[in-house]
Amino acid sequence: MLRLAEDSPDQLKEGTSANIRSRNTGNSEPAAPRKASRWLRTAAVLLGLTIILLSVFFGFAIHYWLPWPEWVRTFGAWAFPILTCGLWFLPLRHRLARRTAVLLLVSGLAFAYAIKTPPSQDWVALMEKSPHMERQGDRITIVNFRDAAHAPGTAPVIHWTRADFDLSTLDAADLILQPFGDLKGLAHVMLTFRFADGRHVIISMESRQAKGQSFDPLAGFFRRDPLYPILATERDLIWERLARTPPDPVQIYPLLADKAVLRQYFERVLAFVNAIHRQPIFYSTLTESCMTTFINLAPEAFIHVRWYDIRRWVPGYSLSLFQQLGLVDHSMPAETLALRRTLPDGLSAPQGFASDAAWSAYIRQSLDGPTPAPAP
Repeated sequence: MLRLAEDSPDQLKEGTSANIRSRNTGNSEPAAPRKASRWLRTAAVLLGLTIILLSVFFGFAIHYWLPWPEWVRTFGAWAFPILTCGLWFLPLRHRLARRTAVLLLVSGLAFAYAIKTPPSQDWVALMEKSPHMERQGDRITIVNFRDAAHAPGTAPVIHWTRADFDLSTLDAADLILQPFGDLKGLAHVMLTFRFADGRHVIISMESRQAKGQSFDPLAGFFRRDPLYPILATERDLIWERLARTPPDPVQIYPLLADKAVLRQYFERVLAFVNAIHRQPIFYSTLTESCMTTFINLAPEAFIHVRWYDIRRWVPGYSLSLFQQLGLVDHSMPAETLALRRTLPDGLSAPQGFASDAAWSAYIRQSLDGPTPAPAP
């Protein structure tokens, strides 16, 4: 005989209330699991986007970073993101195993990328030797001080010397800007320090180029080239740019800072040069470039630039920043100042002057007054 169970009035009331709550919410799933499910979906989307970005990044890294033949690097640059994204996103079997393989592959590349140090290579002649400093008190000797002679259309004649300077006689410094044509955001930044005898040490932070390579700003994001400080005469680094066809514009801005701060700045730069002579580091378009390296080394008394100021990262817009900080003449708009501080066309080559100091004085007189003739 079949017996039907009877529910008590309280049980019926409780069940009715639950049904009403379920109909009102439209979902019988409890609130806590729903919230956890949303977080999991969000995390899955973010992880997928991270995998896409890392796949593209390491695709570029394979192209710029690994010392393989170019066709292998080009193939790897395309194949790596396609492979990793395919393994991660395609709706195939063994999804957990495929995604684990992708995570291991990306993690392995990231580890190798992080610990990589610049390898020794066959460098171009102008970057063949690594400069460094020897010091005894105020007396310093710059080893592998470059003094190359440049002439239009011919290979430079390179001289590597040992140059002695007395830090107690450092009396001024200039900012050098080299704009790149009509691309307003692009420029090269150099610093030059003057001593009482009229000689200068001009410093340019560049990416060191192996033979057969050329400068590529994208490569600076992917640890291809070492950072290379050039310590040289002005008749080398400035005339190198003026001797090109057509000549590059070069602007010279006297720095408005006292001698003690300039000396501290120069000493910090030289200490950095010695450090990377012992252990090379990579050039970085963002963090160790022609401009950011100098900003990183600047004493707080000299310059302090917020990390979010775009002019810190884009040298072509840096002049207004230096004016705002009071480091260069700020009595006129940046565009007017740039016109006044650009070296004129038709300057005489340094070979016609008795010394580097004489040529340095000559090019500055071309900005401050009538252009003098070279010494006989």
